[in-house]
Amino acid sequence: MKFILSITLIMLAAGITVFGQNYKIKQSTSMNGQTMTSTVYVKGSRKRTENGAMMGMGGDIADIEQCDLKRNVKVSDKKKMYVVEPFATDVEETKPAGKAPPLQAGTRTARGGTVTITTSIVDTGERKQMYGLTARRLKTSMSMQSSPDACSQQDTSIESDGWYIDLPQFSCPVTAPRNPYSQPGMRGCVDHTIVKNTGTGKLGFPLLLTQTIRSGGDSGMAFTPAIETVEFSTAALDDALFDIPVGYKQANSANDLYGRPDYSAMMKGMPDASDGMPAPKPVNTKRPGVIRIGVLMPANKTSEGVSAGDLQSFLAQRLTSGNYEGVAVSNEAQAKAAGCDYIVSTDISKMKQSTASKIGGMFGKVTSTDTSGAQNFDAQVDFRLMSLASGAQVLQNKASGKFNGSADRAAENVLTMEASAVMAGAK
Repeated sequence: MKFILSITLIMLAAGITVFGQNYKIKQSTSMNGQTMTSTVYVKGSRKRTENGAMMGMGGDIADIEQCDLKRNVKVSDKKKMYVVEPFATDVEETKPAGKAPPLQAGTRTARGGTVTITTSIVDTGERKQMYGLTARRLKTSMSMQSSPDACSQQDTSIESDGWYIDLPQFSCPVTAPRNPYSQPGMRGCVDHTIVKNTGTGKLGFPLLLTQTIRSGGDSGMAFTPAIETVEFSTAALDDALFDIPVGYKQANSANDLYGRPDYSAMMKGMPDASDGMPAPKPVNTKRPGVIRIGVLMPANKTSEGVSAGDLQSFLAQRLTSGNYEGVAVSNEAQAKAAGCDYIVSTDISKMKQSTASKIGGMFGKVTSTDTSGAQNFDAQVDFRLMSLASGAQVLQNKASGKFNGSADRAAENVLTMEASAVMAGAK
């Protein structure tokens, strides 16, 4: 879901920047009964897009297109980090932006494969006046195909029909930033991207746009977002909006900037089957042969502060592989309504920082030195897997170990171990 939403935000952001003009444009995106508002700022040859949140996702990142430097900058004010992505040109195989992410001990290294993105733009010839400018109707198609050895096995197609404008003094060398469809693969696995553009139509800035997005083929997910411009104005804009903020650190990759989906926000407002109301529909129809596992929010029984909501979505992601699919749920009723075969509950029973790393942390505070890499945590989770068909417990086990890094990273490591055991037990 997060992946599909990121596609929508990129399509909203793709397009234009200008010299000597300042614009502020607000747009509304509707999808599956949810609405998100985004704001686009344009100044000179640069454009900044700030997206709101939808269903607990998004709202974390600002995209800054620096056309004068032929690059896109993603900025997370929440994490005070950024990543730079060079623009791609036609039929160009791109390499990962930023620094190569470090591998954790015991992590398998994978080289990754190839993701090919093909676009086609057709100008219908239709024209009309919008906000005092001439808009043209374009129909576009876009497909992403992953090679068998790619980290991200997610084939996607997008059909779009929209009205686009050219702002005065338009100047930008490309129509989209590098690899807008990247999504997290396994740690240490990075795909290469090939971009191919066809068709004679010319994209601009979309004022009205309807899309059909399909992921995973005919049996996968389908979404139909619609974008509408609700405000179009000129305004004096600060240059700082379009630059990397002072003091921000460069991230290893764009994936490090994004927060995980807020599943509590996603569930908020959805009826609960236990209250006698209609049960929430699953995010997508379960394919034949898929084993769906409902993931409850982990219970933190330690004094160490960790994000239970983030860890819930992390475990659901780790349980999504091959014929297994992890789905975050808040209770057993929602798991049954979502078509889950199993439900897993987790207790974080131990999260203890070693004495050596505590001393290192104190030293770092005194000397203003970053000693986060020197931290060491002894972590353990206790988990139970229950069959929803029989109501019987099929697995009860624990996972533990000592790990370098933060408490959240240590928790992720033991949850990865848990995921392997759960998938082995869910048959």
